[in-house]
Amino acid sequence: MSAPPAAGTPYGPAGYGPSADAPAGGGRGRSTVVLALVAGLLLVLGGVMTGLYVTTDGKLDRAERQVSQRDGTISANQREIEKLRGEMKTVQDRLADTEQDLTGTKNDRDEQARQKKVIASCLDKLTTAIAAASRGDKAAFEAANKGLDKVCDEAENYL
Repeated sequence: MSAPPAAGTPYGPAGYGPSADAPAGGGRGRSTVVLALVAGLLLVLGGVMTGLYVTTDGKLDRAERQVSQRDGTISANQREIEKLRGEMKTVQDRLADTEQDLTGTKNDRDEQARQKKVIASCLDKLTTAIAAASRGDKAAFEAANKGLDKVCDEAENYL
């Protein structure tokens, strides 16, 4: 090929590269490299973001399970506390009833002790009066008989 290039071809004389009026074919190669770099960067960024999402999602699932488990434990504890409060109230009521019964029993015991003293006093005075009467000691009989009716009348109410 010894002929010069035809007019309108992108190349000038042979061996001198593209002519000045030729379209920029070299720019196309540069834009391809830039586009490839951007695509690679987006691919790496997508991989990193996917990894972060998977890791975070796993942590979130574990955290949700822990929260759910703790909520269940809290609910069970609250039910147990309410049950124990009810039992404690029942025990307190029974204790109050027992204390009231004990107070009543103590009062009854004290009253019975007082009644026994009155009866014993009546019997002592009566025994002393009978002994004095059997000896024929009128002064001792009068002394023992003094207040005997009052004490023995009260004792008779208890018998």
